[in-house]
Amino acid sequence: MTPEDAMRALNAAADPTRAADLAARFGEGVYLGVAPTTLEETARDWRQAVAFPERLDLARGLWATGVFDAQLMAAKLLTQARIKEDAEIWAQICDWLELATTWPVIDALSAAGGRRIAADLSKMETVHALVQSERGLDRRAALMLSMPLAKLAHPTDAEKLAIDDVLFWLTYALQDADKDVSRTAETWLKSLGKHDVKRAKMVRRVVQSRASDG
Repeated sequence: MTPEDAMRALNAAADPTRAADLAARFGEGVYLGVAPTTLEETARDWRQAVAFPERLDLARGLWATGVFDAQLMAAKLLTQARIKEDAEIWAQICDWLELATTWPVIDALSAAGGRRIAADLSKMETVHALVQSERGLDRRAALMLSMPLAKLAHPTDAEKLAIDDVLFWLTYALQDADKDVSRTAETWLKSLGKHDVKRAKMVRRVVQSRASDG
C-alpha cells in the first residue's frame, strides 16, 4: 500500500459536514471529516496488512500530507504493543509530537508512544522533559504518554517507581493554568485512584496543602 492508496481510501470516507465542524474547532487546516470509528477500523486493517518497516514509511507519507485525518492515521499505524525494533518508531513519534498542533493528534501520538514506554520505561525521560515545556500541548502529551501507568492494576516494582516519578509533577499539573492540562491531569489521577487509593489520596493532600499555603 502506498500513501496515495491510503489517501484515496481516506478521501472516500470523507464527511464534509464533520470536516467543517473540525475546521471550526481547530482552525486552519485540511480536514476530511473521516468518522473516528472508521479511522480506528481502517487503522486496524492496515496494521494487519502492512508490516514494519513499510508501515513506518506509509505513516510518514500520510503525515507529510498535512491532512488532519491522515496525521491521525499515521499515529494509529504506529500504535502497537509489541514491536521488535522500535527505536526509529519512537523517534518518529517524538518528532511528530513537537509538530502536532491539535489535541486529537497529540492524543493519537501519545497512544502510540505510551505503548513504547510500556515496553521500555527508560523512555519516560522524554515524558519528564515534555512536562516542563511552556507549550500546553506538550504538557498534555506528557500526561497522555504516561496514562497507561495510571491504569495499571498490578504494577511491577519498576512501574511503581515510574508512577511515583509522575506523581511528583502531577501535583503541579493538577493546578496548571491551562485548563486542558489540568483536566487531563485530573483524568490521570482518577484512573490511578480506581486501583491505588492510597497514592491518589496522597496527591490530593499535597495539592490541597499547597493551595492552603498559597
